[in-house]
Amino acid sequence: MESTSFSFRIQAISEAGEGPFSEVYTFTTTKSVPPALKAPRVNQMDGNICEVTWESVPPMKGDPISYTLQVLVGRDSEYKQLFKGEENSFQISGLQCNVDYRFRVCVCRRCADTTQELTGPFSPSSLFTLQRNVLEITGNLTAADHSKAKSLISSDEQCAALIVAGFASLSILIAFILQYFFMK
Repeated sequence: MESTSFSFRIQAISEAGEGPFSEVYTFTTTKSVPPALKAPRVNQMDGNICEVTWESVPPMKGDPISYTLQVLVGRDSEYKQLFKGEENSFQISGLQCNVDYRFRVCVCRRCADTTQELTGPFSPSSLFTLQRNVLEITGNLTAADHSKAKSLISSDEQCAALIVAGFASLSILIAFILQYFFMK
């Protein structure tokens, strides 16, 4: 329980008897930091725009809540702040095709009785890659063709898995060849 005061005193007891009580000590628990949110949802809008939305948190003990949205672009090593405010959604424009964007959000609690701001942990990140409209590239497609075309777009993870599978297959083949020649 946050902002709760607890008072106690200490007394030593042994075989020799009981000692005197100490003076009374009072401790007050600190305010709670906001909870971690689930990963934000990212929806592609028209053109090169996406909308990031996340769950909302009610005010904590009357203290107002705000949110901080950050993005990690491509192979960058540091997140950059995109938004800080009370809304639980934000639209981003100017995104580039086939670039990975990782979005995360945290809750900030502005303590009304002090100027302190308590920041909760960041949510897990959500990966988003802006896809070019397949209809613009290939002309008119049926819905089935459209889903097949989207599934052909490979990711870095799929490429890495294919390379690993290729090396594993090559290793097994070399092992069989070596066994054939040296075990005769």
